[in-house]
Amino acid sequence: MQDAYIKIWKNAGRYRVTGHSPMTWLITIARNTAIDRLRAQRGDKDLADYEDVLSAPGSTPEQAAIARSEAGRIAECLNTLATDRRAAITGAYLEGRGYADLAEQAGVPLNTMRTWLRRGLIALRECMGQ
Repeated sequence: MQDAYIKIWKNAGRYRVTGHSPMTWLITIARNTAIDRLRAQRGDKDLADYEDVLSAPGSTPEQAAIARSEAGRIAECLNTLATDRRAAITGAYLEGRGYADLAEQAGVPLNTMRTWLRRGLIALRECMGQ
């Protein structure tokens, strides 16, 4: 929590009135700080480590087998993407990271990151359809 307060204090001048409440901005900073902390504790994960996230919990053995198969197909399709696109998709949709955070880490503009994610999802849909 202290990290969030420090970030809010240091970045208070960056807050802009956009129609959202100031509380939304504060909660976003706190959420992103918590995610950063969890990510730092977890370290780097291989795509195989996401199987528990990709498969449905509490399913029957048949459903679990189908879900594992689908998770394997998704992992294969993710491996067909460029490394930076794959990292963006896994970061956004499997780790819950924000687009701005991903763009900053990749060193690209926010709209470029959005384009990478959109095109990556389209490529995944096409791969899964085969």
